[in-house]
Amino acid sequence: MKGSNVYQNIQCLFLVFLSHCSQLEIEKPSLFQFLFLSASPTSVGVVTSDFASGGRFKTFEPNSFTTFPTSVPIHSDAVGRYSNDRVYIVNRLNRDSIQVLNPQFGFLTEQEFSVGQGKNPQDIAVWNDKYFISLYNADELVIYSRSSGIKIGSVSFSSLRETFSTSGIPDSSVEASYMIQDGSSLFVLLQRLDRNDVSGYLPPNSDSYLVEVDMDLNQIRSVYTLPYRNPSSKIQKVFLFGETYLVFSCVGRVGFQSQIDAGIIAFRLSTRQFHPNRLFAEDVAGGDILSFQIKNDEFGYASVLDAGFNKTIQVFRPRTGEKLGILLQIPGNIGISLSGLLLTNEGKLLVGSTDFTRPGIYVYDTNIGNVLLNPIPSSVELTPFDIFQLQNLP
Repeated sequence: MKGSNVYQNIQCLFLVFLSHCSQLEIEKPSLFQFLFLSASPTSVGVVTSDFASGGRFKTFEPNSFTTFPTSVPIHSDAVGRYSNDRVYIVNRLNRDSIQVLNPQFGFLTEQEFSVGQGKNPQDIAVWNDKYFISLYNADELVIYSRSSGIKIGSVSFSSLRETFSTSGIPDSSVEASYMIQDGSSLFVLLQRLDRNDVSGYLPPNSDSYLVEVDMDLNQIRSVYTLPYRNPSSKIQKVFLFGETYLVFSCVGRVGFQSQIDAGIIAFRLSTRQFHPNRLFAEDVAGGDILSFQIKNDEFGYASVLDAGFNKTIQVFRPRTGEKLGILLQIPGNIGISLSGLLLTNEGKLLVGSTDFTRPGIYVYDTNIGNVLLNPIPSSVELTPFDIFQLQNLP
């Protein structure tokens, strides 16, 4: 797949979009709706999926519970990013591509390129004329040209492969996952899981790393060993305790091998050191903290999965690490999961529900006591999988 320029023929691409819509049997928006009602200034992007044949990118307005008519075909296993006034869809394993959508033209796909069959891309960062892309099934951070979608370099992680394996055979991947930028530094999470473990569940038998990469020189600046293993959430840049931290959740042993062994940790940018205390510990939450959002020193929100596969959205206090309450609880025996968690800039907490009979997004208002505004989740057509702000990060 090669990059293409949407500006060359907007009308042609619009017809291609309608053709895709017809194939997916979704309602075709009018040209006016398509070009001008794709989103509002407070809209969010939603990656949805049928967990089989495909997915769609949607835009959702949490203040009015409106789902806009734009519906872009994407992979069934994908996540989204917004950067440099574009939406980047990271199509993961079995499509292995980056899909670039232009919000100014109804989120048309203006570029798509492959990162290599089976590489399983996880995240993307944009710097000058370069894309930096983390790969789950490789030992390098790959660099692609923004203009051509062609690989132009890489940063090797081969020296950071795990050296311990229960089978005695270390694997060739470092499980690079989520990333975040701070100036010319790119911070990359390496899970370093044991793919040869006899359990088959990829346990973290080695330390996990936060790697700082110089995006100008395309080389590693520093490697920081995490105090807990298996970082699995997106990284938030949060102003806490009077300064800026990178915050993410480590789950340690999770799922069928679940243990109370990790939590939400914070990395202080000014000193390049980890905060001495977990902002929310698994032993307080009662399970694995899969995702979270932090509002300020006093309020955070976490999606927690316990050993019985019960799912909860919990409120916690980052300053003290205490649990303040439960907003939503889903028993493990009813086949509903929670996927996608976002606290918008306006203070709305969005929670994706994967109820296959009625999937959608719950909206809570954190400005008035975490009140649930829509007892029936708002539909975004398919099941929501990832939710993200359609605004550039600071």
